[in-house]
Amino acid sequence: MNPAPGALGQFSDRIFAPNQKAVLMLLTFLAAIAGTTVEYTDMQGARLQEGDACYSISAGNTRIGTTRQTITASDEGGVPVWDIVVHQSAGGGAFDMRDHFVLARDSMLPVRMESARGRERSERGWHRVRVTYANNRIQGTKETADGVTTLDEPLSAPVWDGNLWGATFAALPLAEGGSYAIPFWQYDKGFGTFTVRVIGSEDVDTPDGPMSAWIVEAGDRPEALLRYQIAKDPRKELGYRSDRGAQQIDGACQ
Repeated sequence: MNPAPGALGQFSDRIFAPNQKAVLMLLTFLAAIAGTTVEYTDMQGARLQEGDACYSISAGNTRIGTTRQTITASDEGGVPVWDIVVHQSAGGGAFDMRDHFVLARDSMLPVRMESARGRERSERGWHRVRVTYANNRIQGTKETADGVTTLDEPLSAPVWDGNLWGATFAALPLAEGGSYAIPFWQYDKGFGTFTVRVIGSEDVDTPDGPMSAWIVEAGDRPEALLRYQIAKDPRKELGYRSDRGAQQIDGACQ
């Protein structure tokens, strides 16, 4: 456990020169704004609800595709889980990716996931990924046109799946001014940390009427965070925006 800033300050005058003390104060400040590391007990996955949601994917003012997310309550070995499927399609089918997650319903910790991109092996980016999280280990395979890679990583602490963004952020104990750091693992990126910051709230028009939402800056690169709209009750992703494009909840997937 790191000392609290107050405790750290009591000793800094004695052990640091003035310029070193300034550096220490800066590092303490940066640690504070980086966010509190999320523990599995912090998550509020039970606040999510079953159902389908459709989103429009856009680049500028042009709609280029859709995302359909389905959340289903299920049971895995006597443990309540969320079964979540995220299917993205864009460019008239030129990009097609389907991710399937099974997560502990309370903590959102992953049990297993599968990812399928592309229909034909010859397509750019084609892959088939299968991963399990069990017995303090991540194990699985990633198959591409070049062959099969074995995935095997030991775990010393809980991590969330790095391919599931909006639903994971929606399960946080979001509050005004909240800042969170979520450790994750992703089959291409390996281990990393999601940065999540609540910067305000607003009403968002949806197919079901206006919804009160948290405005959340989040992502896996602190210098390039996306701006999410997360409904407060029930918790769900309403959309996000970035320099590269946007996704917004829509009435129906087309």
